[in-house]
Amino acid sequence: MVENALHRALLRPDAYPEETGPVGHRETHISRLYFTDRFVYKIKKPVDFGFLNFTTLDRRRFYCHEEVRLNQRFCPDTYLDVVEIRKTNQHYRVGGDGEIVDYAVRMKRLPEERMLVHLLQTADPSLPAEMQRVGRRIAHLHRHAEIVRSDGGRSDLDTIRHNWQENFMQTAPFVGQTLSAQGQAECTAYVERFLADHAPLLLRRQEQGFVRDGHGDLHAEHICLTDPVCIYDCIEFNRRFRVSDVAADLAFLLMDLDYRERRDLASITLEAYCNAGEADRELPLLLPFYKVYRAWVRGKVESLLAADTAAEGEARNAAAGQSRRYFNLALGYICPPALVMTCGLMGVGKTTVARGLAAALGATPLRTDELRKTLAGLPSTTGRPEPFGAGIYSAGMTARTYDLLLERSLAALAAGQSVIADASFLRRAERERFAAAAHREGFPCLIALMECPTETALQRLDRRQAMGRDASDGRRELFISQSAAFEPPAETENIIRIDTAGDVDYNVQRILCAIIERNRTTR
Repeated sequence: MVENALHRALLRPDAYPEETGPVGHRETHISRLYFTDRFVYKIKKPVDFGFLNFTTLDRRRFYCHEEVRLNQRFCPDTYLDVVEIRKTNQHYRVGGDGEIVDYAVRMKRLPEERMLVHLLQTADPSLPAEMQRVGRRIAHLHRHAEIVRSDGGRSDLDTIRHNWQENFMQTAPFVGQTLSAQGQAECTAYVERFLADHAPLLLRRQEQGFVRDGHGDLHAEHICLTDPVCIYDCIEFNRRFRVSDVAADLAFLLMDLDYRERRDLASITLEAYCNAGEADRELPLLLPFYKVYRAWVRGKVESLLAADTAAEGEARNAAAGQSRRYFNLALGYICPPALVMTCGLMGVGKTTVARGLAAALGATPLRTDELRKTLAGLPSTTGRPEPFGAGIYSAGMTARTYDLLLERSLAALAAGQSVIADASFLRRAERERFAAAAHREGFPCLIALMECPTETALQRLDRRQAMGRDASDGRRELFISQSAAFEPPAETENIIRIDTAGDVDYNVQRILCAIIERNRTTR
């Protein structure tokens, strides 16, 4: 296959006109990138996804030139030119003689240590200040971007509708793989309601000049914290993805920071953007809607890579997991603030699901294992292997722990945050107390009953105890005593049963959909 032969050739240093050491490689659903010592060469895959078409050599050449032209608006010193990939006697090379077989965008290689993704991965302490710079830079770019009040006779509202219809059509093949049928249905219903309720606002936004020729793919992987901040790799292949409300452009980065569990940095970026940009009182209403859109697009894009049989297996597997988490994040934005109680025996996986759910919801995770140690004046990872129901696990201490859990849960809900109450909730009376308090304050409440085979739970307890770094003191010898004390929830207690032997992200999506559905029926 020509594409594979070309890929292997471009991994060789002698395929390039400049001297270089080993050649690095990275791929997306639409591109392959090759990293020499000084440059990056980006080749477009010969794919047709409907929203883009790179299947012919002429199309790839045209869009390579478009990529250079459009990105020079944001970082002119980075995008250099378009180079030819030629073939002579079965050998592929950048430039030189022979048949032209493809084209590549040539870019100056940016410093890896200043990439935003690198700084996020290393939790660099400079990030709060750096994200203020990013927010101001985006505000500057938006302020100077071309205003688009009409785009070929199509309004921005028309484009939004078209983009969402295309999205749902293109994610339909992934239902049952990276997305559930209920997840697709809940997002579809949300979008239809939002557009019906806010169509006049969206039309007015375009008349007021908030729709501009922007970036279209503004997330952490496309930002380098040089001076000035370099924002690169804008959308070149489809104008309707690039021309949008500035709120939609900004929402991509905010969503990406949420996905990376840095909502603190998203808040800093938004504040800096608002302080440096034009007054926009409608951002709080619009950003959640556009964040749903951006998360859904990323879920789709990662699903496409996961389904690409020509991609490397490791990349496909990673993409499948990422796509599920992006879809979960989109559904998390749709959820109202809610109280979710985990429920079940030790070792069934309550905390693992709770963490995934908290990431999707931006929720406050509150774990009784940690609160109990706090009340006892102990570090959370200090083991206290007490007999069942004794010591810090006595009835009195357990009552104090649940009182503190309820107090903190209600405080977080009052602040507009969802809460994951990560506890066993063995007693029916305790579950009823929490549910009544949530309903009294006007918040949805759901009990996630976690279950798995007994031997699976015991093996998990053994592994956790061997690692010795967890707040839980649960162990095999206590399992039978806890089972005997457990009062299983009745179906009338508003429960959802979760088989924790299954995929965590799948289970998280089931809970998210249950929150949305039950909030809708209650309302």
